[in-house]
Amino acid sequence: MSGLTLDTDIAADEDLFGLTVSDLQSNVAISGNAITGTLHYIDDYSTAFSGDEAEGNYLAIHASVPDVDDVTITVTVTNPVTLDPDGICVCRIRDKSTQTITVVASKEGYASVTKVYTLSGLTCETE
Repeated sequence: MSGLTLDTDIAADEDLFGLTVSDLQSNVAISGNAITGTLHYIDDYSTAFSGDEAEGNYLAIHASVPDVDDVTITVTVTNPVTLDPDGICVCRIRDKSTQTITVVASKEGYASVTKVYTLSGLTCETE
């Protein structure tokens, strides 16, 4: 089960809770354990987040283990993030210098696979 992948292979016009991927980010890429690109500033993302969480920078990613059924994938930035049925999630990025994204894939009878990604290569736009 070592085939755990994290990627940005999401269509730019994909609707993610009322905003598209291109509304949220541009030129985001994953290479090795680093995520780079630009996160646009969103001033009201209340369709996906509430309170103070509804404003800031957001990263859309896709997590999967190709060709393996019944895998549980957990993505954690500060707290665990819920994946949609296609394995896509949106994470709020507060501090790219201290936050990481941890992805864990598990399946009964197999050893879990964990990968950690740094965010320091991201550019976070401000208001």
